[in-house]
Amino acid sequence: MKKRDRRTYDYYATIRQVSSGLASRFDHNSIFNFIGGVTYEAMGLDRIYLLAAAPGRGYEVVYKRGKRHKDKKTGAKRNDNKESLKIDNRSGIVKFYGKSDDIIIKNELKKGHGAEEIESIKKDLALFEGEVTVPVFVDHKLKLLMVLGGKSSGNMFTREDMDLLRTISLQTAIAVKNAGFYRERVNSERLASIGMMSATFAHEIRNPLTSLKTFAQLMPEKYNDREFRDTFSKIVVGEIEKIDGLISDLLDFSSKKKSTRMNNFDLMELVDEIVDYVKGKLDFEKSGIVIEKKYNGDEINMAGDAGKLKQAFTNIMINGCQAMYGEGTLKVHIKLKDGHADISVEDTGEGIHSEDLSKIFDPFVTTKEMGVGLGLAISKRIIEDHNGKIHVRSRLSKGTVFTVSLPVQNG
Repeated sequence: MKKRDRRTYDYYATIRQVSSGLASRFDHNSIFNFIGGVTYEAMGLDRIYLLAAAPGRGYEVVYKRGKRHKDKKTGAKRNDNKESLKIDNRSGIVKFYGKSDDIIIKNELKKGHGAEEIESIKKDLALFEGEVTVPVFVDHKLKLLMVLGGKSSGNMFTREDMDLLRTISLQTAIAVKNAGFYRERVNSERLASIGMMSATFAHEIRNPLTSLKTFAQLMPEKYNDREFRDTFSKIVVGEIEKIDGLISDLLDFSSKKKSTRMNNFDLMELVDEIVDYVKGKLDFEKSGIVIEKKYNGDEINMAGDAGKLKQAFTNIMINGCQAMYGEGTLKVHIKLKDGHADISVEDTGEGIHSEDLSKIFDPFVTTKEMGVGLGLAISKRIIEDHNGKIHVRSRLSKGTVFTVSLPVQNG
């Protein structure tokens, strides 16, 4: 004969644990695992199952813990798989919760229930060797079923147990609903981001494609014009490089892998190479921008991916040049400080508005007429992958300064 159980848990401490634990969970599986574990431990159950609503498939097991079932004929333990352990929408338990939100207690089923209904519910409970079922309703719809086995102690469930289970059910319902809102928000933001990215890329790719289309249409009638053919060749190569650059930026940004290519190099020599490259680009464009450089020291030894860092600093310097629209000075300074190299790139452009400054490293955010706004986002990621930091300060009509701080070997 089962004894009536004495309290084996602190009622209010368990409620506090449930409340605080659910407050930080916005994923359904995380919620189910947490609630299943807390209920199992607090009540000293021999088994527990959580079954979530699966559209068109009834209710499927999303959490289970405790003793495995034994075959009644052979006594052998049987495998609990999700296909055999589920409840369909025509089951006695689901029909019961179509008209009630109360907890089902197997030993109290005779009170106010018909014989056929009792038989159907007991058949469902037998599938899980369950003694109690606790419903979780969200917006008046049964979203989750908690099926509890007996207590490991062999004792009966108490009124206080039922009160705790009702509280857990209500708290779980709120958490499940909030998780749904959170998922909708994330999906909405993801779609908005994809839409913004698609629109930006479509615009940037359409420009070079328009040039290519125009020249291709003129080719039949101007094929014998050597000057036109030379111009056509230059335009085609240039516009294809633009498209290739856009795709490369997107691939670089979408890659979540850190570079594994580590080598030793002189940071000053690396920055010098980038300055020479940018100078050559400015000369080709017949730009009026002048580059000034000032290095404190002769050599700064670093370990890292020189190629990636070159990409980061190139992005920053070209960004500074573009901010000056063909006239101004780009100052590149390097100095050692407390085991770090501080590399600053300062332009004399129009500056950046304070409301735009906080978003400057966000992907697909740009104040320029051309570009998709990935250059600085990629640069920031590369620098952080090298345990560095990047800061920006700006004054309208005065210019902008980007400062990168990287750890060095001989600081």
